[in-house]
Amino acid sequence: MNELLNKLSSYNIFNYLLPGAVFSVVADRISLLSSPDEIITRLIWYYFVGMVISRLGSIVVEPALKWARFVRYSDYNSFLIACDQDRKLDVMVEVSNTYRTLATAFLVLIVGIAYQSLAEESGVSDVWRERIAIILLLALFLSSFRKQVNFIRKRVDRATKGGK
Repeated sequence: MNELLNKLSSYNIFNYLLPGAVFSVVADRISLLSSPDEIITRLIWYYFVGMVISRLGSIVVEPALKWARFVRYSDYNSFLIACDQDRKLDVMVEVSNTYRTLATAFLVLIVGIAYQSLAEESGVSDVWRERIAIILLLALFLSSFRKQVNFIRKRVDRATKGGK
């Protein structure tokens, strides 16, 4: 167990584990979603929930905020050049991602409350709620996979074409 915890990076802790724990505790308190009881299972649960929330932030919330011009990013090549010159940028990006993930967690709580009320009023069964959740998770992680592959391709292209 200690070896596993030692392998978690600060990114994993602050962008997956912490937001997953905060979300799960609040969701449990407002009877939206229960967390497992056993500590190991709970840590895995927090990590997975945090990963889902982080991916929602990256795939849904961030593009919406960019579209609304709430946030604006530098172009990717400029960002990579700046990272080479300023080592603090990595930490600043990690903190920024933590804020985005926590904001997404609270947004998901609000959407979850609304969805739960709507599903109960319309008589959607628990079985269908679970099926819908699985389909949405599939779509989310397929989109995340695609985004990550594109991100990797951009870095490979930059490295092999000398930053062009």
